[in-house]
Amino acid sequence: MKKPTRVLVTGSTGFLGSYLVPELTGRGYEVTAMVHSRKPSPDLKFIEARVADLTDKTSLVEATKGMDAAVHLGAYYTFFGRKELYRKVTVDGTRSLIEACLANGVKRFIYCSSTEAIGPVESPPADENAPLNPVSEYGRSKAEAERVVRESSSQGMEWTIIRPSGIYGPGNVDDVAFWFIVSFVKNSLATRFLVDRGRNLVHFVHARDAARAFALALENPEASVGHTYLVSGDRAVPYRELYMMMAELCGREPPGVSIPKALAKVMIAPVEAFNAITGRSSFMWHLSTVNAVTSDRSFSSAKAAKELGYGPPIGLKEGLRETLDWYRAKGYL
Repeated sequence: MKKPTRVLVTGSTGFLGSYLVPELTGRGYEVTAMVHSRKPSPDLKFIEARVADLTDKTSLVEATKGMDAAVHLGAYYTFFGRKELYRKVTVDGTRSLIEACLANGVKRFIYCSSTEAIGPVESPPADENAPLNPVSEYGRSKAEAERVVRESSSQGMEWTIIRPSGIYGPGNVDDVAFWFIVSFVKNSLATRFLVDRGRNLVHFVHARDAARAFALALENPEASVGHTYLVSGDRAVPYRELYMMMAELCGREPPGVSIPKALAKVMIAPVEAFNAITGRSSFMWHLSTVNAVTSDRSFSSAKAAKELGYGPPIGLKEGLRETLDWYRAKGYL
């Protein structure tokens, strides 16, 4: 099976894209970045950029010309967005990109899904055979887009799906890990107590590890075509351990009070309602966040390790320390 050399990366200016583009160029690939505008980006100044939009089929046909492969990171990424946009951008946009690739003879397609397509895990850790039970519109859109990708096999597409868990690392802003870390360091009220003793598991992956997994899938088509891979960090941790780790790294006391899930919802509901009325939103003050921290999200990367050579991933404490240093240097803390 021929290995690609010319690779289109959608979502190239996003957080994961900022790691994947240099990862691929460092491995000798000719990377073309799909971007929304011609406004120059310092991260992309040494590679070709093509302006296109997932909702514009004509632009996607132009963007995919001359490519050997596409790595599709682009999506409507928010946890509290508009339902119709999840379908329009993430699901229909993926379908349109695949159609554009096929029209131009691009048969290698690597799709960035998410462990949110699985949702809460009943018997951790989940592997690639776990049933899909997404609980957010974002997760549902990723699960539906996966179906679109798999169906492209009938048209000759050689696909691979990668599901990273929660991605963090330097450069991550306006995202789940960012909101949590900044809120914790600033001693936000929402981080001063544990919910349900903080016993449930959460699993992160450093962006550098996630980017490497995509590169490994691209380099190993014999193993990866037609397969789905979970990509996570070294281990899942209970929320109480994550809080202890963060407390040690940033020099504050860990939360010493645990409250039941029901009480946490009673406390958060009026804040969420007030934010809705005033047009504001905070991930830390949502009922859905209470549900998230009282369910398990733990995933096995054993298949990626065995078939792609993924790992060993960056340790969580090491990665958090690096991320905190970056936030401080950039003035977020």
